[in-house]
Amino acid sequence: LIGETTGHFYASSEYLDRAGRPEKPADLADHDFIGFESATALLELFNGMDIPVTRDNFRVYTSSGVVILKLMERGLGVSVMTDDVATSWATLEKVLPDMPPIPIPVWLVTHRELHTSRRIRLVYDTIADYVQSLAVR
Repeated sequence: LIGETTGHFYASSEYLDRAGRPEKPADLADHDFIGFESATALLELFNGMDIPVTRDNFRVYTSSGVVILKLMERGLGVSVMTDDVATSWATLEKVLPDMPPIPIPVWLVTHRELHTSRRIRLVYDTIADYVQSLAVR
């Protein structure tokens, strides 16, 4: 963990035109979600935010941020995305724009074997120092 950033719920305009634009967190119970972690972790997070969702709301899971963006762009559901990434996609809209931001941890990872490489270690330390200097919180 090298820092933290923030995000919000986003979906494509096409999806929101079809499924409706929620006005309050409870309205999200009727929406499809694109998951990026285990259902258990997401259910705990969302339910803790007064969003009454179940496993049935999560139609698709992926560990790839690029795939999540493509699925959202295709109108397949709502997902949490960092603000800096989502705002660069013209087809995405912030869902519940008045909702407080969602904290998102930022990790810098590599294969275990690369930790023993002095050159790789130097590159990763430089990246980590740079990200921390940006005051990513």
